[in-house]
Amino acid sequence: MKITALALSSIPMTVAFTSKGPVFIQTTTLADSAVSTIPSPDKPIFDPLGLYSANSPERLNGLIKPLESSMVSEAKEILDPLRLYNDQSEVSGHVDTSPSLPFLPRPALLDGTLPGDRGFDPFNFASDANALRWQRKAELKHARLAMLAAFGWPMAELLHKNIADAFGLAPLLASNDRVPSILNDGLIHAHFPAFWIATIAAAAALEISESVAENVASKLDPTDYGFDPLNFLGGKTDGQKRFMHEAEVFNGRLGMLAIATFAAQEFVLKNSVIHQIGLMLHLNN
Repeated sequence: MKITALALSSIPMTVAFTSKGPVFIQTTTLADSAVSTIPSPDKPIFDPLGLYSANSPERLNGLIKPLESSMVSEAKEILDPLRLYNDQSEVSGHVDTSPSLPFLPRPALLDGTLPGDRGFDPFNFASDANALRWQRKAELKHARLAMLAAFGWPMAELLHKNIADAFGLAPLLASNDRVPSILNDGLIHAHFPAFWIATIAAAAALEISESVAENVASKLDPTDYGFDPLNFLGGKTDGQKRFMHEAEVFNGRLGMLAIATFAAQEFVLKNSVIHQIGLMLHLNN
């Protein structure tokens, strides 16, 4: 009677005869070998490429673990604004995400109270209340200046030569009717020092007066200078006032982008903005 290799492997004990007598050799069955190859449950297996088949012993015994669970702390919140997780139970559902950056949590201080707040602070500039107050003031100041500059830049390129000719003065525009900036000919066109003295003195006076006023009393809104000569806010409801405050912030942000774009365009294309966008009016004709 033949004994197959499979049958032999299933015999738990075999005897090997040597010159010194029988030697008992412990053997295991195929089933025992398969079980012994399964790693310990204490050491999980990660299979991000799906190399283990569905009927593999490792997968059947629940040893395949998701890679994210070992990389993400249990206390860390998981965001999934694009719903990429198949199992949404792994996602933190109570996290308030930023409206402008939905893949990040909303900064704690940017809770939507301030007009124009859309939770955009990826570098955590507003790390505390004092920093938020300072950043708010800086944004509004630059926004208001940028709105004036975005209007004054093309107007200067359109009207400056005619105004200079009317007063018998030499035009101060750069080459190709460009407004002087630090990216083309610099601001060397204003030869007379009185211009710079007056500009710096006016800016310093505003900053000093503001600092003195803050030391005397703290305003609830640091950007409110009481300037409303046309009484736009008079008789308005709180909702209408917030709308106008947000309009100022959004238009100011757009103005900052616009004025930076004007300077970059004229530096790269070596031509004025009014020529590039077709606003050149032949006022002499």
